[in-house]
Amino acid sequence: MYTNSGVQAYRETDINSMTREKMIVLLYEKIVSDLNEVQAAIERDDRITMTMRTNHSQRIISELRNALDHAIGGDISRNLEALYDYMFHQHLEMLVDQDPLHAKNCIRVITPLLDAWRKVPVGTGEQAARDHARGLLQAPGGPNPASDGHGGRTGSPQQDPAIARDASSEAPNTDIGTKQSELVSVSA
Repeated sequence: MYTNSGVQAYRETDINSMTREKMIVLLYEKIVSDLNEVQAAIERDDRITMTMRTNHSQRIISELRNALDHAIGGDISRNLEALYDYMFHQHLEMLVDQDPLHAKNCIRVITPLLDAWRKVPVGTGEQAARDHARGLLQAPGGPNPASDGHGGRTGSPQQDPAIARDASSEAPNTDIGTKQSELVSVSA
């Protein structure tokens, strides 16, 4: 017989060992699942479930947004940020007016992203991070910060805080999994 702590430990191990691509797919799927539950809760006039699922979905979107690295992702990263911001605000409006249209709008936005992420080859994220750290990937719009140490800027860390920031973080932002097990496994 399995215990709750054993099942939880298995889930955490599974989540902590999955690839970045699979984690993003899992998070997107959870957003869609939460939003479907939100729509059903609104129809039942279940304010508590609607609020809990909306807040959970909104937290996932916030974590995804915070994990974006504009230095590496360039326009793609900025476009994702705009989509995440749109969905975040749709969640706020949904909490206020309880209109399922906001959930439908978010599902309409995230479904093509989910479909695209499902097609990304396994290991692509890890390979890109390794290549960037070795200076093999050039950041959009200019030299690779890892290749010249200053992202094409001149000066010293004392003159330019961005150079000091770059010097203190050699690896790209891979913080997508900070609270991943909590975001994925939380249920109503």
